[in-house]
Amino acid sequence: MDTAARDEVDRRRAFVGLLANPVLDRRRHSELFALVRHPRHRSELMNWFSSRLGYRLVVTDTAARLFRLPLGDVVVAPRRVTTPPRRMLVLALLAAAAAEDAEDITTTQDLSDRVRVLSAREDCDVAGYDPDQFAERKLFEAAVELLVSAGVLWPVGADHGDGWARRADKIGTTYQVQREMLLRMVDPASFTAALGERGPVLTESAERFTVMRRLIELPVCLYTDLTEAERAYLIRQRSRVVAWCTEMTGWTVEQRAEGLALIAHDEADTDLPFPRLRAVDFVTLMILDDLFRRRADDDVVTDADLAAAVLEVAARYPKSITNEIASETARSERAMELLRALDLLRPGLRPGLWQLTPIAARYRDPRVVSVTARLEDTE
Repeated sequence: MDTAARDEVDRRRAFVGLLANPVLDRRRHSELFALVRHPRHRSELMNWFSSRLGYRLVVTDTAARLFRLPLGDVVVAPRRVTTPPRRMLVLALLAAAAAEDAEDITTTQDLSDRVRVLSAREDCDVAGYDPDQFAERKLFEAAVELLVSAGVLWPVGADHGDGWARRADKIGTTYQVQREMLLRMVDPASFTAALGERGPVLTESAERFTVMRRLIELPVCLYTDLTEAERAYLIRQRSRVVAWCTEMTGWTVEQRAEGLALIAHDEADTDLPFPRLRAVDFVTLMILDDLFRRRADDDVVTDADLAAAVLEVAARYPKSITNEIASETARSERAMELLRALDLLRPGLRPGLWQLTPIAARYRDPRVVSVTARLEDTE
């Protein structure tokens, strides 16, 4: 492979890698970080993110940080199947504030002590943190892990995950505070949007950014989800948009009457591959197929249709029902979580109604190869 072709592949790997890991540090992501920081890739990547998506990529000697800046108060991002508890996020922010005043080397216990003091201040308008309660300690331990994943804390030594929450006599993991990443953890514009305060709208590029973000970040970009100005932009610039997506990812843009979808060639390149070889995905796929058959002319299904589909699939494929989804309620809830995260099903115009999106048609009439073995309870 010649140099130009290799650079094209490496830039795509760097671009997709940053979407999946918006916080990179030289130590934990050495290979990907090297691609991002490479002299032949760095400026091009920055240009792609800024001019095509309206994002900001910051690259230093030791780290890279991709900021998904909001348009006004809206951030286009994949829907999470599960979200961290609000209390965990609050404790993570308090721990980040505590880490700013901590020594360069700190511990779980030191951060916990600092957060207890910080949360008790009159000007800190949150419920006080009580490390004597196991539930609080468990949440705090998970909150610290969020900071580790954000590159703010680096575990030092081999004691990472030593069960601090269950052992009041332990100091927990030892961490090195990464002050550069700590300062870059939250972007002011994104923080303002998270608080529901409308920021500046980039009117000149808003249509381009919205369309590109929907294609890059979401399962599909449907014309019905776009404003009139955004639809006009996509229709007018469709060839350029498709070329950009192909250049940045190497994936295939599927064009249909309802909209466009960017299809990854490898399921490892998407945050939510479907269907995976696990019981929840199989049952969800079969429920979706049943709902597709029960849908009305306007692609609307009801809660009753969902309940009937859940029962039908369990009766037809009993070996697919693992402990995780043994009850009808569990099967229904897990299937709905997954279908909504994949944007295959949306809430209808009134309670009890659900709207199948055009993407659902891609999964109709699935061919079941074998159901002779019981599927595992795997995530």
